Amino acid sequence: MANCYSLANIDEAISCADLDNLAGVVQEVIYGYWDDVEVFPDLPEPANQGSTMSFETAGQWNADLIMKDGKCAYKLVGTEGSAVLTITDQGEEGGRSVRYQLDIDRAKMNAVIFGFENATRGRRLFLIVTDKNGVSYLMGDKNNAARRVAADASTTGQRADSDVNKVSLRFQYDCPRKLVYTGDKTAILTTTEPGG
Repeated sequence: MANCYSLANIDEAISCADLDNLAGVVQEVIYGYWDDVEVFPDLPEPANQGSTMSFETAGQWNADLIMKDGKCAYKLVGTEGSAVLTITDQGEEGGRSVRYQLDIDRAKMNAVIFGFENATRGRRLFLIVTDKNGVSYLMGDKNNAARRVAADASTTGQRADSDVNKVSLRFQYDCPRKLVYTGDKTAILTTTEPGG
């Protein structure tokens, strides 16, 4: 079997930034239609045949996500403290992969959030989720899209002192590897003119 990775020591956290570790997801998630993307980043690979890659290179997508001309990504703002991203190993020997799952709530049922659910039902999507440590994760690649799947029921709640009128959203994406996204999260939010 070819060796694609350079093994190295993984030392204890030694800087102040290494000690910071805050749970949770930033309540603002970037999303868009999968088929509005012009270029998805590729899986990391060694620079040359027969060479290896570092752990850092092996753990991140290798480029920016780029939207098609005239298209852009959008923001979904959920309820603060309601979102969680899990990345779970799955599959059998010889077919291992990982499932990314984002669960996020949006307080108050209304026409806009119901319209979002209708617009994303059955559609191929991509999402960029950022945790509260500033690390981002791409859900969706050139071969596999993220999808909105069934979540907990939308509910009015029952008790004003303890329940929340809310819509629960769940997105899933299957990927060959666990990876972070270090690419652009700003330009994709602006529509580009054809040829520009």
